[in-house]
Amino acid sequence: MDYRQMRQKRYLIAAWAFMECVLFGGLLYGWGSLMFVFKQEGIYAELCKKDQAAVSALTNSSSLNNSVFYEVTSGVTSNVIVLPVTNVALINSSEDKTSSATDLNGCPEQDSKFTLCFTIASALFCASSAVLGQINFMFGTRVTRIIAMIIFVSGSLMLAFVSKENPWLIFPGLSFLGAGGLPLLVTNTQVSNLFGKGSSSIVGLLCGGFDISSAVQLLVKIAYESGIARQHSYYFLTALHSLVLVSTFILLPKDFIPKEQSTSTNPEVADEKDITIELLKRSKEGGDVVDEKTGVYKDNYERKELPTLMSCVRQPLYIIHVFWLCILQLRFYYLIGTLNPYLNRVLNKDDKMVSHFTNICFYIMMGGLLSSFLTGVVYDWQKRCFASSRSSLRQNLMPAVLPLAIASFLAVLLSILVLIPVQNLLYLIFITMTLFRSFLYSMAAAFLSAMFPSEYFGLLYGIMIISGGVFGFLQFVFFTWAETYVGAPLHTDIFLLCLVLFSFIHPLYQWYRCSRAEKEFTI
Repeated sequence: MDYRQMRQKRYLIAAWAFMECVLFGGLLYGWGSLMFVFKQEGIYAELCKKDQAAVSALTNSSSLNNSVFYEVTSGVTSNVIVLPVTNVALINSSEDKTSSATDLNGCPEQDSKFTLCFTIASALFCASSAVLGQINFMFGTRVTRIIAMIIFVSGSLMLAFVSKENPWLIFPGLSFLGAGGLPLLVTNTQVSNLFGKGSSSIVGLLCGGFDISSAVQLLVKIAYESGIARQHSYYFLTALHSLVLVSTFILLPKDFIPKEQSTSTNPEVADEKDITIELLKRSKEGGDVVDEKTGVYKDNYERKELPTLMSCVRQPLYIIHVFWLCILQLRFYYLIGTLNPYLNRVLNKDDKMVSHFTNICFYIMMGGLLSSFLTGVVYDWQKRCFASSRSSLRQNLMPAVLPLAIASFLAVLLSILVLIPVQNLLYLIFITMTLFRSFLYSMAAAFLSAMFPSEYFGLLYGIMIISGGVFGFLQFVFFTWAETYVGAPLHTDIFLLCLVLFSFIHPLYQWYRCSRAEKEFTI
């Protein structure tokens, strides 16, 4: 299909791309729903048997002591026989309830195993965004999507085959499911090139679809509770993924969809994984160069005047931005990875309430489709506010300061809310988490787009996202800490609250630089 034909069918292509992002894009973020299902099925429940054995031993000892006591003090034979039997029955009933609660709600050892799984999957998800982005740049759309299909189908089938006998399949299954979904967003976003001035809206729509794709795991959970086996749901998802072949071989080109106009020097608002998408849109284009000392754009530059990649990486501007992303992403990943244990603590291990609020969480996270547009509105408003700035640095950088600060504020608010174990606050926690995620990934993208040469755009983002993935391994350290003693979960959340406060260094530093640049220009 040539460019003219794609232009004529652009609404169909955009709708198909949106459908792909919703169904297969960000299933990794639906981990909370999937973890609930695995606990219901007793995956890794054998890790909790030591606790049950201790309870059983205590029960038997208690029963024996009671029998001897009544035999000595009571001279009535019937009492000797009846009372101990009744007592044993009551204790066994209590033991059965305890065992059932352990199976459904898990134990620290089981939660630790599940959290390790999400930690590894999220780290590989970050790494794959850079690797597959480079594959997309080098080999084009079709090759990237074929590789992504193989990875996604492998992950989906592995999750279908997870059982008590083969629980280890969760680790590669979840990792492949996440890594295979992201390239769909990367390759579909070029569809925005068919819409001219409306391209930003299409990008926001696709990224919003990526946000709400976590609801697919929620549907798996609801189907499981309705009597449909998890295996059947993933078989269906695997078969449904064949729809990707339509756009891979018919709707999308083998290489890339060309752009009508060159990219503007102003930063575009990108959502979630938008900067990875830019690998196929901007890596081959020229752009404005940032002076290493002043940070001011220099127009009409010669290609040989580009700063080296290492000089960009060593800039405090870039280092602080990576630091900002690492901290806030760790806060987000820790909450997603420990959502089920957190709900069990707040709801006193009420299985029905945990299931209910797990559903509510992912219903609210579907609002990411709207919060993506909200992020864009804030960013566009700020660009209009500073369009008349005399300093080029202030004109390009200052619009990002408020959204950066909002992301940090939402992280602090989220960290405060989780310290309050009140059931009604869970709704506010889920709303804050959804807004926080949109601002976090939007500004991670837009800031690099504004401040560094487009030639290094994908490479700088790759370094940043891999750094965030490596830093994300700390979530397992925090979870292990949270399970060591009674007050550890509270202390862990307090530490994370203190940690996210450091993220305000980023917007404050950029505000200071912009103010200084404007004053120097005036003088």
